[in-house]
Amino acid sequence: MSKKIILIAEDEPYIGEVLKAMVNELGDFDVLEASDAGELADMARKARPDLIITDVIMPDNDAYHALAELKKDPEFKDIPVIFESALMSDRAVFEAMAPEGPSMFLVKPFKFDELAAAVKKMLP
Repeated sequence: MSKKIILIAEDEPYIGEVLKAMVNELGDFDVLEASDAGELADMARKARPDLIITDVIMPDNDAYHALAELKKDPEFKDIPVIFESALMSDRAVFEAMAPEGPSMFLVKPFKFDELAAAVKKMLP
């Protein structure tokens, strides 16, 4: 059985490293990293991850738009996404749920247990 692939998209290097360490604590995954929304979409097309964990706001674009575009392709529609952001507005949560396919929203700073529960729920 091959390892599940988790793509982490985070523009803050420190937060990206913390997320990667947290994910590695959860199991034996292939972890890919992107630093902006364009790279997120490109890497997702190439690697077809089993789960995407992404910051919402990034320098080039936001993850909502990048993922909405990606999920227009039926091949990528069902990739689960965990959005993470310091934004706590109802609109931010609504937009996180808007793209096709399963998604969740974690508010920064989140705890390891919250991420663990989200990953467990999104990766059967």
